[in-house]
Amino acid sequence: FLFFLLFCFLFCVIGKQIKLFKCFLLFTLFRHFLIYHMACRERHPADEKRILRALEVYRETGKTISAHNAETRDLPPRYDAVWIGLQFRDRADMKTLIDRRVDAMVAAGLLEEVGQLLESGFQAIGYKEFLGVLDGTATVEEAVAEVKLRSRQYAKRQLTWLRRNPDIHWIWWEKDRDFARALQVSTEILAAAGVF
Repeated sequence: FLFFLLFCFLFCVIGKQIKLFKCFLLFTLFRHFLIYHMACRERHPADEKRILRALEVYRETGKTISAHNAETRDLPPRYDAVWIGLQFRDRADMKTLIDRRVDAMVAAGLLEEVGQLLESGFQAIGYKEFLGVLDGTATVEEAVAEVKLRSRQYAKRQLTWLRRNPDIHWIWWEKDRDFARALQVSTEILAAAGVF
């Protein structure tokens, strides 16, 4: 960017051209500031991923992320989809299953896997919570409790997002999951929709 400014300055040696170039430069900087401000307005300033995404959308489309999302939300769906969701009748059963799965992940060597993936910057539930164990700021028990909590919170966010879709055909799990029944119900849903 500095090379570009220097290059442009060398070619703008006549007074009027310098004034025009300064105006153009100030306008460009002000425009980028406004775009960045709009991207940050709806997001927390520390949410770098979403701010970068908003700036990328603006660069590619010339529209703010809000305008882009509103437009794409109004588009008709590309595919005639049949939505099928699985959900526990009793949320406590889902929490128990999540806790058992986390315990199995730890027993299978999650801590060692975290150590190996530390260099790649991998971010997923179960990895970043164990970083404290590796640097000595948390115990294994604290990390396991945190992974269980984050997994339950993630499952809740998924269900909240999915419940907004009125087209989902829900299959309700009991405490003991019946995979044969789930297959039968989902096959009936797909047949009624004309998929096969």
